Amino acid sequence: MRVSVSAVIDDSRISPFQFQVFLLGFLVVLCDGFDTQALAYVAPVIASEWHVPLSLFGPVFAAVLLGAMLGSFVFGHVADRIGRRPALLFSVLLFAVLSLASAIADRIETLAVVRFACGIGLGSAIPNVVALVSEYAPARRRATVVAIALAGFALGAVVAGFVSLPLIAWFGWRFIFVVGGVLPLCLVPFLFAALPESIKFLAVARGDGRAVAAILRRIDPRSRFDDDSTFVLDEVRGGRGGLASLFRNGLAVGSVLLSLAFFASLLLVYLFTSWMPLLLHRAGLPLQDALMGAIVFNLSGIAGGVVCAQLIDRRVVRPMVALITAYLSGAVAVFSIGFSQGAFAPLMTAIFISGFCIIGGQLSLNAYIAAYYPTTIRGTGIGWAQVIGRLGSLLGPLVGGLLVSQGMSPPQLFQAGSVAPLLSCLALLLFAVLSRRSAAADATKTEL
Repeated sequence: MRVSVSAVIDDSRISPFQFQVFLLGFLVVLCDGFDTQALAYVAPVIASEWHVPLSLFGPVFAAVLLGAMLGSFVFGHVADRIGRRPALLFSVLLFAVLSLASAIADRIETLAVVRFACGIGLGSAIPNVVALVSEYAPARRRATVVAIALAGFALGAVVAGFVSLPLIAWFGWRFIFVVGGVLPLCLVPFLFAALPESIKFLAVARGDGRAVAAILRRIDPRSRFDDDSTFVLDEVRGGRGGLASLFRNGLAVGSVLLSLAFFASLLLVYLFTSWMPLLLHRAGLPLQDALMGAIVFNLSGIAGGVVCAQLIDRRVVRPMVALITAYLSGAVAVFSIGFSQGAFAPLMTAIFISGFCIIGGQLSLNAYIAAYYPTTIRGTGIGWAQVIGRLGSLLGPLVGGLLVSQGMSPPQLFQAGSVAPLLSCLALLLFAVLSRRSAAADATKTEL
């Protein structure tokens, strides 16, 4: 008997088993977000204790992101070969142990090296969560499910913001890294016991009919699935998971332009998450209000991601229309931050809209990229987008540090930052135009 795995997932209600997969992915990303953002919250305290200028933290922020860039591509590619599950388990264990190691650093150089290694684990977790979650999500809910899972990153950053001040006051800044390591270590046993391998990976890469049938029975208990059935996917095969495969079979335009949009988006997000507390504090806000700005930016992004994904999944608007509109609106909001003149209410309103549109658009863009690539190269494709995006996240803190060291005022830096979401908007607009022309050309060939 021939069984379409994609059709079973798409036609069935979301089962408790799938919710389990989505929840575990969400918790991994939450730990990732907590650990990634923790450094930004403790940086002012470390700088004061070690008597080093704040500008030296630009390279430290960049070290984390450089490691994440390396890890995202390497482990995305590895996952296409050995499976999503083992790659994700190793990633979580790696960043958990190295977060604990961050707590014993005693100088800026040591901290940078440890955070680079920690970044490898942090970066490799995200593409595998995206691939695993998207492959268990039905098409009608895929954008929303992926966006909610990735919203864990922003929520982790928010949690880090809320707990950092009291924990630093009670236990010192090192305890933040201890928490960042203990949380994922506690999660590892649950991942080992309850996280399945991707069903689509099992069907395509391994051809493991017995494992696929067992998982389908948990997704749709009302139907019968025999171990000796032929399990297939309703998608174009993408060949082996090599980098060259991302630029064949009509995928090149998306591999370039979607990644470019991701690059510009992450450049701004990481510039903000790394430097916003320091910039707002330098602009005259008390430290507590400055930390609140970073919290609002991340928290609004969660809401924006869910709203944008719902608009896409419910087909209220086409995906590209939603994404382009989000980034354009975000650019306007970021530019307006520079005109708030330190007034708390207008400032937080502009920050809220910025996070809602830009992080919200970014979360939905992740889901779009995951669906863009076939299963056999999905990990590689997501890893590629993450690498290009992480280049932006790497440049963001460095650019922020450079502009701060050159004496650029916080309002001027926010105004300059609005260029990044405009670049995302233009890249997506060009992708939409070229994709439509390509589809029209293919239709004409078919008619001929």
